[in-house]
Amino acid sequence: MKLFIPSDYEEVDLLTETNANLFGEALREYCFIGNCQQRGCYSTFKVLDHFQQVKSGKIFEEAKKELYEDVEASVYHIKLEEKDCYLQSSDGQQYRIYDPYEIVMGWVWDGDGCLYFRYNDRKVINTDCKKDYTWEWVE
Repeated sequence: MKLFIPSDYEEVDLLTETNANLFGEALREYCFIGNCQQRGCYSTFKVLDHFQQVKSGKIFEEAKKELYEDVEASVYHIKLEEKDCYLQSSDGQQYRIYDPYEIVMGWVWDGDGCLYFRYNDRKVINTDCKKDYTWEWVE
């Protein structure tokens, strides 16, 4: 999936991007709702409606282990399956309009914040989410 970072009008291909800062900021811009002056996990905590909040289980534990331990985590997830990637036209033809993907997003906030993303198998973390340049890849 290719995303644009609106503030920089920069295209980021999430499948091939090698810069953790660009990758993380593209996902932050995509996942959080706010105006152009707001930064997700700092000045807005509202996420796109199609994300589901996760409060326990495997996805929750995946994100929680990367975040500050002593603060309650917020974790959200979306998975677009292969079957959901097609549009059927009025003449019965099916057209692929998307590729399957999965995004896991987790954060903690207590005045300082930590933000984690996984897009498919690629993971990044920002242990000071007020900044846009402290993203690091997670192995």
